[in-house]
Amino acid sequence: MWIFPCVSRGLTAHSVIYIQDWETLLFRSLLFSTVTINKVFHNKMLLNMKYTNDDVALSEVIGFVMLLALVVAALSLYMVYVVPISGRDDEITQMNRINEQFMDYKFTLDNIRTSVQSNNLSPVMTSTSFNLGTEGGNTQAGGFFLYMLQPVSSSATLSINTTGDTFNITGSSYQTDNEELSLNITALEYRSNNYYWIQQRYSYQLGGVFLSQDDGITNRIPPLISFTNAANNSVVVNIAPVQVVGGGSLSGNGPARVDTRLRILPKYKISTDPYISNTWVNLSVTSADYTTATMWLNIFKDIAIRKQLDSSAYITGSANNTATKKTTVFIYIKGTNPDLNWPDVSLYVQRAEFYVALNNIASGVT
Repeated sequence: MWIFPCVSRGLTAHSVIYIQDWETLLFRSLLFSTVTINKVFHNKMLLNMKYTNDDVALSEVIGFVMLLALVVAALSLYMVYVVPISGRDDEITQMNRINEQFMDYKFTLDNIRTSVQSNNLSPVMTSTSFNLGTEGGNTQAGGFFLYMLQPVSSSATLSINTTGDTFNITGSSYQTDNEELSLNITALEYRSNNYYWIQQRYSYQLGGVFLSQDDGITNRIPPLISFTNAANNSVVVNIAPVQVVGGGSLSGNGPARVDTRLRILPKYKISTDPYISNTWVNLSVTSADYTTATMWLNIFKDIAIRKQLDSSAYITGSANNTATKKTTVFIYIKGTNPDLNWPDVSLYVQRAEFYVALNNIASGVT
């Protein structure tokens, strides 16, 4: 506040009051001017921005982001739903192909065994190709992006091994030595490694084709066992327990070659001559897996029923060994003659043993 000297007291007071009003007015004027200038500057900036392309650029960015999000969502749906369906179809087709290849392999070995043994021919080697897995994404061109849009290729393992089960044959004519023919079952086995379909395991053992899944094992083609009704109510038992020997395994998703050759070996002692007469014959399978043992019991029953064997000519059953935790299933064939000493069961066991070698013929197999 400014104060000027005056003669009159009243003037002095009046002057003070006036000066105070002038100072307030000046402060308010300055404040109003500042606010006004700011508003004018701000409005001018908005006016200038109105005629730029900022809004257009912003809309392009938003559109690109939305388009990118739509593409990502579509690809995600494709990978979640379409790719697994395509992979499942490929693996089902592959399992059907393996089923056909094992059947062809079985019939090929049957023809070789029959030709060599019947016609006294020299054994020859046969080669069979097995596709271990599906093609899948890792065999497709187009880089990583297209690789993600393809199903993962499945693989498998092809091997020669023993199953851990035993196949036993004995008869009254062989019982005098208190022995039985016991074979450790060997198999050519295909074990899948699927990503979209259930795991399956195909095996060729004892001349038959078997399929194992999570819910159990089933017989696709019966082994070489037959029961036949003959004259005078007798029964003929014919068995060719095929064994595959070799070793090793191949894993991957490419093709593999299986080379097989029939081995010429001496006859089994239990059947040195065709159709040895017996009063009874017993066939049995011992397995640590109860499901496998049950399957073999069903095979024995099915063969007897299919060959229309008289129900009084055989007995089937099973026995559990608590010590070894193994189950033995059997079929006991005794014929229909009431005389228990009458040899009305003829047995013929044909020895058949194949040497098998596994070879990879393309990349992707080790």
